[in-house]
Amino acid sequence: MFETVVSGLVIGAAYASLGLCVTLLARMGGVVNFAQTAIGLLGSYVVLVLCDLQVPVWVAASIGVLVGGLVGAFSGVIMARWFKDADVGVRSSAAIALMIGYLSIGTRIFGDRPRPSPPLFDGPGISLGGVYVSNGLLVSLAVSILLAVALNRYINRSHTGIKLQAFAAKPVTAELIGIPSSRLTVLIWSMAGCISALAMLIIMASSARNANYISLSLLIIPALCAALIGAFSSFYTTLLGGLLLGIFEAAALSWSSTAPYAQTIYLPVIVLILCWTKRKDKWDGQRA
Repeated sequence: MFETVVSGLVIGAAYASLGLCVTLLARMGGVVNFAQTAIGLLGSYVVLVLCDLQVPVWVAASIGVLVGGLVGAFSGVIMARWFKDADVGVRSSAAIALMIGYLSIGTRIFGDRPRPSPPLFDGPGISLGGVYVSNGLLVSLAVSILLAVALNRYINRSHTGIKLQAFAAKPVTAELIGIPSSRLTVLIWSMAGCISALAMLIIMASSARNANYISLSLLIIPALCAALIGAFSSFYTTLLGGLLLGIFEAAALSWSSTAPYAQTIYLPVIVLILCWTKRKDKWDGQRA
């Protein structure tokens, strides 16, 4: 049981990191970013190409995270330029268009065959209760927890974070009082791009995820599910949701009868959450 939890936390921490990116943009940018994993993949696949060219892995990883940030910033420019005054539905539809575009570009450049990922976290891990805990788990957990704490503090306590909240709540008023909405939009998209590139790299470095480009892009589903658990607003609940999803997936994979359906656990979770969040409307309607 403990071994299942440990293996699930590795991938769950990466799901949580992706979910945190989705929550950040939903809360501060007013968009459900379906392109999040597509942006991260462009950065993480650059890392694989650089490693094939014998570039040291941490140099390659740094460049890949930077590429993810640049692609995110480019996406932010598009959103700030043409969709600044659009509602959340239009902006989210634009994010779907970005996802399709980035996937087309990525598969054209990198192909769609599985690529092995270099080990990111060499060195001895630790043993807990007779179960080996790798450095990969420790680092991915630390990254996701630190991200949740840092984003929460950044949004709620920093001067820029307060500006972002003002812009998200009242964009027209925020612009009238001099808050640079376009620059802030580019900033949060760039931040999310850097984080998603790192998260996708961690996922590909795990032994279970040497999948092809298109399959990896579908990890937007658990990312959205984690963000939905956090109601697209709470970083800490999104973190917990991502970790739990990873554990549930690992538990499903550990049983031969449920292993083929491990990737479908997100559908019932999404349905249950949506039904729970709409329960008040339903009950009020029945009482009326």
